This record gives sequence, C-alpha cells and structure tokens, in this order.
Amino acid sequence: MRSSILLAAAASFAVCFAAPTADSRFELHEKRDGAPHQWSKRSRAHPDEVLPVRIGLVQSNLHKAEEYILDVSDPTSPNFGKHWSAEKVANVFAPAKKTQEGVAEWLEKSGIHGSRHSYSTGRNWIQFNATVAETERLLNTEYHYYEHDISGGYRIACDEYHLPQSVREHVDFAMPTIQLEGMRPIPNLLPKIGAQRTPQYGLTGTENCGNLVTIDCLRALYHFGQGNTSAAGNEMGIGEWADFLYLPDLPLFFKNWTTQPIPADTTPDFISIDGGQTANFTYDNSTGAGVESALDFQTSYSIIYPQKLRLYQVGDGVNIDSVGTFNIFLDALDASYCTYLGGDQPYVDPAYPDPNEGGYTGPLQCGGAPKSNVFSFSYNQIEAALPVSYQTRQCHEWMKLGLQGVSVLFASGDSGVANRYNAGYENSCLTSPDVGPYVDINGTRFSPSFPTNCPWITAVGATTIKGGVNATVSNGEEAVADPDPDDPKNDYYSGGGFSNVFALPSYQSAAVTNYLTKYNPHYPSHIYNNSGNSRAYPDVSAIGLNIPTVYLGTTYGVGGTSASTPIWGSIVTLLNEARIAAGKGPIGFLNPTFYAHPEVFNDITEGSNPGCGQPGFQAQPGWDPVTGMGTPNYPALEKLFVSLP
Repeated sequence: MRSSILLAAAASFAVCFAAPTADSRFELHEKRDGAPHQWSKRSRAHPDEVLPVRIGLVQSNLHKAEEYILDVSDPTSPNFGKHWSAEKVANVFAPAKKTQEGVAEWLEKSGIHGSRHSYSTGRNWIQFNATVAETERLLNTEYHYYEHDISGGYRIACDEYHLPQSVREHVDFAMPTIQLEGMRPIPNLLPKIGAQRTPQYGLTGTENCGNLVTIDCLRALYHFGQGNTSAAGNEMGIGEWADFLYLPDLPLFFKNWTTQPIPADTTPDFISIDGGQTANFTYDNSTGAGVESALDFQTSYSIIYPQKLRLYQVGDGVNIDSVGTFNIFLDALDASYCTYLGGDQPYVDPAYPDPNEGGYTGPLQCGGAPKSNVFSFSYNQIEAALPVSYQTRQCHEWMKLGLQGVSVLFASGDSGVANRYNAGYENSCLTSPDVGPYVDINGTRFSPSFPTNCPWITAVGATTIKGGVNATVSNGEEAVADPDPDDPKNDYYSGGGFSNVFALPSYQSAAVTNYLTKYNPHYPSHIYNNSGNSRAYPDVSAIGLNIPTVYLGTTYGVGGTSASTPIWGSIVTLLNEARIAAGKGPIGFLNPTFYAHPEVFNDITEGSNPGCGQPGFQAQPGWDPVTGMGTPNYPALEKLFVSLP
C-alpha cells in the first residue's frame, strides 16, 4: 500500500522544486558515493509529503565498548562471567544530557517545536514528523522518489545530507536519508537439498556418515554425549524470518533420526514477534521454502534435548519491506532500542501496524520477548548494501546482548567470498572501492556479509567430512565445497572474508596477523580489504552438508552454514548446561575465549571458498577466513569453560 501511494505521488506532481541553498554553517554528515544497486532516481519528492524523521543520538561510552565486553568475556579477566543487567547497559550507554539538549535546541531553532518531537525509552533517539520541505531545510538536502528496478516499489531518499557543525558531534545519523538497500534479510542459501531419501528407522551407527551426517555421526566427530539436563532459563533461541516451522515433521524426525528418545509431542516455545505465526505459510516442495526452520529445530533438538528450544518467529511475512529484519527482533528484546521508539529505519525496516492487506495490525513489539542465553541465526545481509551508520548502531546492540551474558551466532554465508543480493538472485560481488564499493553481479571485489562482520557476534562457517560417500568420521574434515555444475549461482562454499566497515578486534588480532603473514593470499587491495586491520570471519565452523532433515514427510540431506550454525548454538547450550550444573553462569560472548584457546578446536587445513572470479581464501593451519578457528572438540571445550569463573 505504501508503494502505491508513493507511485501516485511521483506520477502526479509536475511542479518545480527549488534546491536548498548552500549554507556554510552545514557540514556533510553522510553521503551515498554512487548510484545505488537496483534503485533508480525518479522525480523530486513533493514538499508536502510527510516523513517520519528519526535522529539517532550519539550514545555515551561506546568508545569503551571493546573494553567493557572484554572485561566480562576475556578468560584472563578477573570479571569474566560477571555480566551486566539490562538496566546497567541502558544507563551506561544513554546519551549525555548535553547531547539530548543540544539536538533539541537545534530543532527548536529550526522550527521543529518541542511539542512535535519526543524521545525513545532509552532517550537515545529523538523523533518527529516533518514535511519534505521542512526536512530538506533542516538537513540542507534534496529528497527524490526512488523506484526499485525489480519490485517497482518506491521510497523517498536523498543522496547526501548535512548538519550544522555544532550538531554533528551529537548525531549518529538521521533517517530517512540515504538508506535504500537491505530490503530484507537474506537466507544464506535456501538450504541445499540433496538426493531424496526414504526415511530410515532406527539408524544408530556411523556407517553412512559420508552419505548422511546423522546425530550419531556428529557425536562421534565432536565427542559430545546425549543431553541429560534442562536448566531453567537456559532454553536455546532460534530466530526465523522467511520460513515457518511445519510441526508435523518434528515427530517423524524424532522417530526416525534420533537415538535418544524424544516424545512425539515435543515442540518449541513459540515467541511471536510482530505478527509471527505458526500456520500462515503455504508449503511448496518445489521451492524448498520451510526447510530452513525444519533444519534448525530438528538438528538442535537432537543435540540439546531435554533442554527446550524457543522459536522466535519474526514478522508477519506480509510486510512489503521485509519478512522481518534483525532490528525488529532487537526491538522485541530491548524496549530502549525500539522505533519509532528506537533503532529501526523507515524504508529499510518494516513498520507495524502493517499497512499491507492481511498484515499484522498490532503495534511494533517493543520489549517483552524473553532473552535466551544462546541465539542461532541462519540469515544475513550484504555489508555493502547498508549504510555504515546503520550497521554500526546495530552491531552495538549485539555487543550489549553479550554484556548481558548472551551468545549470538550467525551463519557466515554460503557463497564463499561472494554474496547473494537477494534470495534467488545470482551471487554478487562488489565494484572496485574507488566507485563504491557497490553490489554488482559482475563485480570482482569480495563481498562481506552483515552482521557476520560485527566483531561482537560469533560467525560460523561450514565443513564436510573428507572422502565423499565412502567417508568415515576418522577421515577428518575439510572446508565445504559443493559446486552445482548445472547452475553456478547455486555453488556452495563457506562464507568468509574481511570487513570493509569494522576494525580488527583485539581478541583476533594475533590469529589474523598470523594468517596474513604466513599465508598471504596475495590479492591486491581492490579485490579485498588486505589492510590487516579489519574484522575477519568466520570465527568457527562445523559440519554443514548432508544433515538429515525431514521436510513434508520426506528426509533430505540438507546443507549450508544454516546447518553448521545451529550445531554450534546447540553445543554452546550444552556448555552452558555444564556451567550451570557447576554453579556458574552462562558464557556470553564466546570469541575472546575461543581465540585464546586454539587447542579446543579441530583445526581444518584443507579447502577454500572461491567466488568473484577468484579461488578465494585457502584453509591453513590456525585461524583462516574459510573455517575460522576450526570445529568443536567438545570434551576440551567443556573442560575449559567449566574451569572458568
């Protein structure tokens, strides 16, 4: 509905607009450096169109973010495991009073009276409605209608905007301004469905691990036993956007593919966020939509039962802008982050109530959803398709969850050093940095993912058992490689690389420097960020090919970092169970301990992750941007984490 209104507006107003005059008091705050991918600029926005303006205030103490998170997560810190309360997090990072007052005073002087604007719950956002004409004067910019080349949808945006010098130090970014990309989170890959198999009964051995990596194969490979505890408050969380869990498949999976008896009526706790439902999805075996959720929950239940799972179903699946974005998930956990009481961006994140026919008519959920100790996400977006300010602000929110004892794991992607711009599109790379970089199907520069590029999450790559269909677990692992000879856009390689946005965190500095020094990939700077000073990923890996998954009554071998991520999330849940049994708290942010203790991993030294017309990176001894630190050695992990405070 919103798109049709904007289309009518763009077509109807044939009037002349005077450009805002240059003002020496203003300085450039944000700018889009080139033409946006798949968006075309149309006419000037009508001056009377009303915009929901949101200004993100600079938060206090973010320059200490790394110091704070390492204080509670570095295994050598005396404060390891002493996680913060949500109240402490909100208070420490709340914008300074001078920031709040300075921006409010500027708005007043600019004609936006105090009665028109309000603050978010955490007072880190100030919001008001203003016409295009008012906003152009306020930000010394010009707004246009942009049309999406594929969907035909329209948005209002500018190419750049300015702020007074005295105000810039208090503002992270304003919106809507330059934001266009990132219409929806991208499933890393609709999980790859291998050859169809008839469900087998009572499979308990490890004889067929080269064909199908059952739970018994995983236990033999990583040396973890059956779950036997379910500590209160340690339920594992899995977020779902594009797919809905088809519950009748669960009892079939439990019957046929788990050696530990799991009752047929076992289902996850359902957490609905902004209209998330269990049964509003049409399952279509030809597309495989719905496999993602089946894979996540069947795999995790096999590992952690009798501990429970939580299904966070995000978004109503109707909203034109998204099947849900990570921000509306964060809104539901943290009332201080919410939009229009918080962190979302109009024209990037979906608005609720949903104006589309059949959409969720309730308000955007703002707080109230329970926090889990572990979250597993099998979705990502493309770093180059989102404003740096947007990524930075959201990355800080993942950091705040880590401060509260939450482990956040994201799939690293299934396109090697490339990426998928959207579900069903070809793998995309980037243009050279001197003109962007921007997403380009024909690009040659490597394309990192978001939020796997965020230093405060754990990015998970994928491996496979060496030796093909005749493999046994004693063969060991290598980086996953599953090329599609009929359709190269479906080639599957473990996502990995180096961010163009986030700096190298101290916890991985030694490991990344070792890789770049000893095993220099020798690509020039126009191919990837070879500075040695950027966040690198993945952090860890696990099996990500031929995982048994029951979908609409039939068993498939499913792959993707969508498979390896819930495996790791489940293993971390078992580690938390062990710590709780020892009278200790959850681990929280994982990476500092992981990088400090390479001995708790199976080092993967074979394989690569090609893309963008290049061989990609090569797996090597120690950390590498294909498989990270390696795959789990559970006994060593448990011994380590139980020994920590």
